[in-house]
Amino acid sequence: MSPGVRSTTTAFALLLYLLNGGTAVYAQTAGTSGADGASAAAATGTATTSQLPAVKVTGQRVQTGTGTADGYVPITDVTATKTDTPLIETPQSVSVVTSDQMVDQNVQSVPEALRYTASVLPEIRGASAEGAPYLVSRGFYLEQFLDGARLPSDTSFGYAIPSFDPYGLERIDVLHGPASVLYGQANPGGVADLISKQPTATPVHEVFFTTGSHDRAEGGFDLGGALTPDGSLSYRLTGTATDAGTQVDSVRQQRVYIAPAITWKPDQNTTLTLLAKYQRDPNVGYYNFVPAVGSLFDTPDGRISSHTDLGDPNFDSHTRTQASVGYAFEHRFDPIWTFRQNLRYTYVNDDLSNVFANGFASGADTTLNRYAFFNDETGKFFTVDNQMQAKFSTGPVAQTVLFGLDYQRILYREQVGLGAAPQLDPFAPVYLPVAMPKTTSDDFIRMKQLGAYAQDQLAYGKWRLLIGMREDWASTDDNNPVTASYTAQSERAFTWRTGLVYLFDNGIAPYVSYAKSFDPQAGVLADGSAARPTTAQQYEVGVKYQPPGYNSFITASAFDLTEHNVLTADPADPGFSDQAGQVRARGFELEGHASLSDSLSIAASYTYLNDVTTESNDSASTLDGGTTSLQGKVPWGIPRNLASAWIDYTLHGGPLRGLGFGGGVRYLGDSYDESNTIRVPSVTLVDAAIHYDTGRHWLFSLNGSNLFNRQYVSSCFSAADCTYGDGVEVLATARYHW
Repeated sequence: MSPGVRSTTTAFALLLYLLNGGTAVYAQTAGTSGADGASAAAATGTATTSQLPAVKVTGQRVQTGTGTADGYVPITDVTATKTDTPLIETPQSVSVVTSDQMVDQNVQSVPEALRYTASVLPEIRGASAEGAPYLVSRGFYLEQFLDGARLPSDTSFGYAIPSFDPYGLERIDVLHGPASVLYGQANPGGVADLISKQPTATPVHEVFFTTGSHDRAEGGFDLGGALTPDGSLSYRLTGTATDAGTQVDSVRQQRVYIAPAITWKPDQNTTLTLLAKYQRDPNVGYYNFVPAVGSLFDTPDGRISSHTDLGDPNFDSHTRTQASVGYAFEHRFDPIWTFRQNLRYTYVNDDLSNVFANGFASGADTTLNRYAFFNDETGKFFTVDNQMQAKFSTGPVAQTVLFGLDYQRILYREQVGLGAAPQLDPFAPVYLPVAMPKTTSDDFIRMKQLGAYAQDQLAYGKWRLLIGMREDWASTDDNNPVTASYTAQSERAFTWRTGLVYLFDNGIAPYVSYAKSFDPQAGVLADGSAARPTTAQQYEVGVKYQPPGYNSFITASAFDLTEHNVLTADPADPGFSDQAGQVRARGFELEGHASLSDSLSIAASYTYLNDVTTESNDSASTLDGGTTSLQGKVPWGIPRNLASAWIDYTLHGGPLRGLGFGGGVRYLGDSYDESNTIRVPSVTLVDAAIHYDTGRHWLFSLNGSNLFNRQYVSSCFSAADCTYGDGVEVLATARYHW
């Protein structure tokens, strides 16, 4: 707080004073102002004094190179356009989870961070999400990127999917729908870009400790600041260590994570940031299935407990090591031209040995069939993205033009073994010795992709037009000496998108857009030709609303998304695939974020999704042992309705100053298995938080998820393959800032 000023100072000087934190009682005089800005009355020495209304000056957290956000509310974004564009001017639905929201909800994984995001189904595998961190958006898999660089996805690989600790992230951006025009081959569900914490010249010092359910013990630190007096060198160092149980008896989760980063700014036009991450998970967590009978439906002995390990504690092992190193370089040549280069090398090794449940034996309700399985994977990913940006005006039209050339190379090996395992009584488990199966497959895969793209963003009055196009050249070869097979294929694809936005003065911005994507497919068809890439197209209309004077942002969108050339069984040539499949998703999304004051923050969303397989030659097993065609069926695990709302309120005055409360509700609608003969009921889950900021370094919080401990099934793929959702979890955290 600063003392007030009483003066006849000019408006400009007063503004500077206010921006530096002052308050003012301004000596305003009556009469007509002269040319020099002083009033005639002031010139004669007469004046009347009046007090101006209070002026509130606010600022925004700046996340260098990744957009800006204020509390829960995103302002600009880079993921959707690769340029620093206000979200309200982006003609496609974009969701952002900010660091403030992640801290308030005390998220422990990337899927948890996306629980309150429109259209995203982050935990389709429920309590097995750590072992299989699959993300789904608009009914399709959601690709994960790290600082704009593609990470391996489950559609291309098995389990070698990086799952970096969310404590090392500044925010998560989700671009809904096709994104190939900027990122190349990708699933049509969109892109989830994990934005790392960046070096900062502003000092950052935090340590924390968390304990709670399942004997959790976790500690970490986040340090940053300037390394030189002029701030030309700055750093960030983030790390965590975790040891915890899970809701499944005898299964643990352990993690060590470290992420150093340094930024060098030799001048105002040049920035180089070096980023690295290393994470070792000696125990990834639980991953297994439970049959529909025994989880959704009763047996004579009731239902299988969500705490029972249906694998084998003496055989099961799941470890993951992942590392990433790279840099982000930017140089501004002049007010028009800017060059950027982002380079990243990522290494992932995932070793899984597991006994999986495979449904009850025929005629039995206490004997589970099981099989032994191992999957050892190593992936090495190199990506580089070169961008040249130009900002200029042609008459009344302002333009931001982007040219890009990117390249990625992937070396991947996957060894798989499959064998028999003893049966198990899930109501009275006795674990018998399990033999390690022999190797049944050993794939050596090499993938390359080169892409050239161009994008133009035009601003004319209140109109904003975006148009982009891209050409890709991709090749893959797969050598498997165990199965004595070798395949090689190359593809070329052209994708484009366009969108139009109109900005009303009242903060309403309707938009319309069209986008395409492609994703190469491995395999050879019956005629000997290589499988063509799947392609997708999306039509989207919506409206964004950013009310003037309020720190809030709302997006409503309707979309029609169709994927073509999906691989299905070839009825004329058993053992081969055909590309007769087609999946269509139509829906509506509503999402809002608001930080209405320092006290109140809100995040809410609703999704309606009509997802259906419109064409297919495939069939699936039904609950009664028969088969049914997939054509006309809803894809497995995809609810028609999703809804969520989170509210956080903090007191900033009175004797309880610093005390805050948060609460959330998540609704997951009904879903079905692949055959659509098993219905997974809807569930409503309740989360809550209490936090207290002492104002003197310490911040304490208590967070709970699924507070009423609902035992529920998150999804079913078939009668044998369902997964339980997470039960209640309560975590207490102490943070110290200095």
